[in-house]
Amino acid sequence: MTTMTTLTVNIKDRSSEQAAKAFLDKMGLEYSIGNTSEYNWWEDSTVIADLDKRSDDLKSGKDKGYSFADIKQELLNR
Repeated sequence: MTTMTTLTVNIKDRSSEQAAKAFLDKMGLEYSIGNTSEYNWWEDSTVIADLDKRSDDLKSGKDKGYSFADIKQELLNR
């Protein structure tokens, strides 16, 4: 019976990824690579601009928003 061990490595730059893969190949180890990425919404200027506009609209009264009581009543009326 073969025992498998899972090893997770987070690599941020391409050259380090290539070096790690070369090392694993040299060792004769089987591996799989899952490419994942993060999305930092607070760094997305489009999202921030939209949030700023929504906030300004609520503060100015252009968008009245909804109170908890309004939402609760709407749900109870269904």
